Amino acid sequence: MTYVVAHRGLSSKSPENTYHSFDLAISSGINYIEFDVQLTKDKEVVIIHDETIDRTSNGFGEVKEKTMNELLDLDFGSWFSEKYKNTKIPQFSKLLESYNDINFVIEIKGSDKDLVPKVLELISKNNYWKDKIYESNNNKPKIIFCSFLPKQIEKLRFFSNDIAIGFLTKNIDQKVFDFVDQYHLNGLFPYYKLLNKELIEKLRKKNLMISSWGFENIEDANKLIKLGIDGVTVDWPDEIIVD
Repeated sequence: MTYVVAHRGLSSKSPENTYHSFDLAISSGINYIEFDVQLTKDKEVVIIHDETIDRTSNGFGEVKEKTMNELLDLDFGSWFSEKYKNTKIPQFSKLLESYNDINFVIEIKGSDKDLVPKVLELISKNNYWKDKIYESNNNKPKIIFCSFLPKQIEKLRFFSNDIAIGFLTKNIDQKVFDFVDQYHLNGLFPYYKLLNKELIEKLRKKNLMISSWGFENIEDANKLIKLGIDGVTVDWPDEIIVD
């Protein structure tokens, strides 16, 4: 069965990458939450997609140039709706403390060399999550890591051969396959328009998890679900029906 992933939470109905979007997805019966992580100026892990805070807050500037306290002073909800005025940016450490009976897809968005070690350190220190990332301990790990950035993928794999990692990609060529093979990655997560029946069969033969993203409508997501891919990441997960 295909798993449906809430892209930055239920981001079609609440401000992305906030507790509001995560809680709304969970209350809608969604079991997989995707979010992006980056590092602040003082090396705290925060949940935000863009490199800047301009689009999703009442502030401006780069995330990496702001301290955690500076970010916590900002409003990350009013851009979406006045209903969400004064919404705070989530800290990754606090999120780990707030949720357990759910599955995370964590995208390593930032390129900072300290980001992956910091993310893994916080998980390892959390009594609930520290054992949930290992394949040998779980039928399915409750955290799947992914990134577009090869160097961040490398850091994840060097940490452990026992965690689930997917490579996000906007193109598929031999270099991509070689990279997947070199680092023994668990999955390939292509832009949805790249996938077709033949490519899906090829990826199946390589025993790769196939999850896709970038969908513009329900119909396109349903087409790939019918072809049997493992996951679809969408802004409107509550509108996808999987048999």
